[in-house]
Amino acid sequence: MSLLKSLYNKLKDNSDKNFQRIDLNHNSTLNDCDWLNHIYISPSIRYGHLEYFKGSNDKIEVLHNVIYPNYFKAIPIFGFDVISLGGKITGVFLDYTPSPFDFIDLRKLQETIKQELKVYSRSLPDWAKFFSPDFLALNPQENFYEIKEKCVVLLFEYLRFCEYNDFSSYYLNKEDTIRHITGQNEYSLNQRKNSKTQKALSKYIGEEKANEFIERVLVPTYRDWE
Repeated sequence: MSLLKSLYNKLKDNSDKNFQRIDLNHNSTLNDCDWLNHIYISPSIRYGHLEYFKGSNDKIEVLHNVIYPNYFKAIPIFGFDVISLGGKITGVFLDYTPSPFDFIDLRKLQETIKQELKVYSRSLPDWAKFFSPDFLALNPQENFYEIKEKCVVLLFEYLRFCEYNDFSSYYLNKEDTIRHITGQNEYSLNQRKNSKTQKALSKYIGEEKANEFIERVLVPTYRDWE
């Protein structure tokens, strides 16, 4: 079992214990590929998506996890991606992205871990400038285990604040809820600017289906507030 498949299993097992899971079946549309998608929801999570993709001949392997909090929760979006090319892990990306709300305890933890992993930092493309200043963009080299463990800490700490009876009795009013809807939509639209995702997926399922998957499953938007 690959490192990414093992990590996927760990994240799935943890999510299954805490949230309602909806499975999406995409494997039937692909030949010689492994493609698993799960949607998670709870009273505090509006939309969570866990994806594992492994292309034919192990050319590309991807782990993707995003969690959009419900609009009444004043916490950021969680995003986590790991990319492997030709059997070598080339990129690890993680952020608590304000949309526009942040939370100081999560922010301090991410700042600390970014400093601990700064030796692995890699440059960002222009489309990625909407992430927080503490966005982790890492080239793991030969030390994926260390990075993986710290990323799991960041995820589990985020999930602690997603509990229904959690850190505060404060919930957003209508005006701030509208701001949260707008911020989450902007996050999704900015994520879609990453053309590499669309190009890679199009090779397997075609451009039309790739665009549909990105817009409906990978980084969906919510309707405008009426």
